[in-house]
Amino acid sequence: MPYGRPMKGKYRRVPTTVHIPTGTLDIIDDYLEQQPGTTSRSDFIVAAIDAYLKQLGLQEDDDSPAE
Repeated sequence: MPYGRPMKGKYRRVPTTVHIPTGTLDIIDDYLEQQPGTTSRSDFIVAAIDAYLKQLGLQEDDDSPAE
């Protein structure tokens, strides 16, 4: 039985556990509340990971998942 929402786009997504300090989570949630309907917390975290991987030179711009 599949769980969660359907995958968006052509990229495979798998559930993971991320331990985030509550203060950081509050900052993310406060930001997302000010931007209603634009993105989910999960999508925000994925975008942050993509940006960091690009900053480190570990991911090319054209290899990132579509949003």
